[in-house]
Amino acid sequence: MNTDFIILAAGKGTRMGSDLPKVLNLLGGKPLVQHLLDTVSDIKGSRVQLVVGHKPELVKSSLDTNKKTDFVLQKKQLGTGHAVKQTLKNLRSNSISLVLYGDGPLVKKQTLTRLIASAEKGNLSILTYKPTDPHGYGRIVRDKKGLVEKIVEQKDASSDERKISEVNSGILAIKTKYLKDLVRKISNKNAAKEYYLTDIVEIANQAGIPVKATIVSDHKQVLGVNNQQELHDLERQYQEDLARQLIVKGARLADLSRIDVRGDLSVGSGSFIDINAVFEGNNKIGKNVTIGPNCYISNSILADDVKVLANTVIEDSIVGAGCALGPFSRIRGGTTMEKGSELGNFVEANRSHIGPSSKAKHLTYLGDAELGSKVNVGAGTITCNYDGKNKNKTIMGDGSFVGSNSSLVAPVKLGKDSYTGAGSVITKNVKDGELAIGRGRQINIKKKK
Repeated sequence: MNTDFIILAAGKGTRMGSDLPKVLNLLGGKPLVQHLLDTVSDIKGSRVQLVVGHKPELVKSSLDTNKKTDFVLQKKQLGTGHAVKQTLKNLRSNSISLVLYGDGPLVKKQTLTRLIASAEKGNLSILTYKPTDPHGYGRIVRDKKGLVEKIVEQKDASSDERKISEVNSGILAIKTKYLKDLVRKISNKNAAKEYYLTDIVEIANQAGIPVKATIVSDHKQVLGVNNQQELHDLERQYQEDLARQLIVKGARLADLSRIDVRGDLSVGSGSFIDINAVFEGNNKIGKNVTIGPNCYISNSILADDVKVLANTVIEDSIVGAGCALGPFSRIRGGTTMEKGSELGNFVEANRSHIGPSSKAKHLTYLGDAELGSKVNVGAGTITCNYDGKNKNKTIMGDGSFVGSNSSLVAPVKLGKDSYTGAGSVITKNVKDGELAIGRGRQINIKKKK
């Protein structure tokens, strides 16, 4: 049976302390609601009704969605029941409807499939949990058969009901044909004049629809975010979970509390990640890779046996097997390092290709450079790639040797096995095997007596 996911994401989130829609606050580098969208996209036959309200265009433009996601505008925020009502005309009659909350990002696919399976049997299936302290939460009151009789809010609960440890998460699933009938019966006869989705439990019981609770033991799955402190706490829990997953898969971490993954990361077995590493975007790390302390890696691929020393930055680049970087090196802009190449301390490469076994070990800038194999670039070398209007290429042939403190003024090409003398400014092409020296003549002047 198909599933229509209704994700409630219309709120402003005043307690967050900013004008950003609450669901766009980041967790692990992604908007809160994006986590849900990614999770439900893996469920066969799924479609999403995303209910938006505060800054709807910003929400739409900030998310990665597909053709199976519809945005539904809730012009006035009149409660959760009212939000669900806005989606009814878009729901498929032969589906299961499952309601989620955009500020509760960590519910797992396995949990959702359990709810769906229960709903397929004709139940109103609600997700519940048992927090350490249930104070302030709606209690789940069951009858003698274990079915849910009602949900009682803290302020309305009797002394016996307050002793109940099972509470409501707000997440529920039900056949769409039942949902359409039940939600229309929700009224706003309460102090706030809002339509509460929790009223559906009582209405379902009156209609003879069994209300069954599915308890989730992992409380993090149902945690929501209402303020910056809760977002911080959830971030730390999320990062710890990701770190433990890496360890289970064979990676070694110096300290699981000092790694941040802001996107998607895969790490091969035998790899070691030292403290304060930050991974942003989509990153793939091979086997037996060593990443030193205080490194930042973004949208990059590191092949097997790479060594990254301390304080190195890798952005939008590909690092081949057995390469070495750092300390304090930076590559970016689509740079590719081939097998066994090295970029050392205070070396930057931008939009460059570093051939196999080529090296630039110290204090060098390689911009728009193409290095062949076994090129040796001396300390203090600069490729002068920008002429004020255009970026130009510097090509270094196989086996070429660049003397220290050279400036290579692009466009320029160094031939195979060519040399440049230390301190040279190279403005013309150098043929294969030639030595180029481009520096002023040294004059020694005796000191006057």
